[in-house]
Amino acid sequence: MAKITILGAGAMSSAISIPLIKNRNKVNIWGTEFDKAIIDKLKSDQPHPTLNMIIDANFFYSDQLAEAIEDSEIVIFGVVSSGVRKIAQMAKKFLKKQIIVNVAKGFDNGQTMVEVLEQELPDLPKVVVAGPSNAKDVSQSQNTTVVFASSDVHAADICKKAFQTENYSIEISDDSNGAEICSSLKNVYGILIHSAKTDNERSVLFVKSLEEIGIFAEACGGKLKTVYGLAGAGDLYLTQWGRNGMLGKMIADGKKPSAALEELKAKNITVEGYAATKAAVELAKSKNLNLPLLESAYNLLYRDQPFKI
Repeated sequence: MAKITILGAGAMSSAISIPLIKNRNKVNIWGTEFDKAIIDKLKSDQPHPTLNMIIDANFFYSDQLAEAIEDSEIVIFGVVSSGVRKIAQMAKKFLKKQIIVNVAKGFDNGQTMVEVLEQELPDLPKVVVAGPSNAKDVSQSQNTTVVFASSDVHAADICKKAFQTENYSIEISDDSNGAEICSSLKNVYGILIHSAKTDNERSVLFVKSLEEIGIFAEACGGKLKTVYGLAGAGDLYLTQWGRNGMLGKMIADGKKPSAALEELKAKNITVEGYAATKAAVELAKSKNLNLPLLESAYNLLYRDQPFKI
């Protein structure tokens, strides 16, 4: 039993509180300035607006960061990728010996989330959560298996004991670089795969996407074993039911990518793969990587250019 603070009150960050609560950990959920409406509901014992369930935790507003983190043993970063650095800078003065767990997926100025956290919080162990994990399934205690990756395996083991339940299973990996790359790129390639019009095309794109993710991961110090496991292939498969797959399917149905993105934006649906595509292309160029599908994804999303396999 541990005291654990989750930074961010979105769907996934709130969903992962469920296995923690089942294990009788003391859980705090801190909301950013954008989470105020969610925290209002949760504090008044109303269901989470996205997960549609009541969460038995302690809730804190954006100006209560110190109170939320106080005495915590594990701090989980569950904010959007673009906010990780800012929140890490805000939290730094309240962090001492905690284990930092990251569930955010994406890039920030050519860095993965774990690299950002390492830069901002250099003296604390980091654990990356990767693999096929749908927020609603996790919140409803449906069977889920994920990867906890860290260069500090002892820290990953401590987190596994806090999180693992009969429904939430965890595999330990020492390849945090590979896990981070897979988590970030699956959104990018997921859009491309599901923009194809037939199952045959999607199958080809799935395999070729994994090949490119493997090249990218190895260039960043990751392992192919990670790419072809839960963190890579498993999570890439899951994109068909998420927001990135939704964008791809809208394109497959004939919408221009720019129009589809505007439609989703109007519904307050953020597609993280869009920003991640540009960041991935820039990082790939800095490493002199030749990744045709990644270039196709960029041209599709940023130039409305269709592509052929």
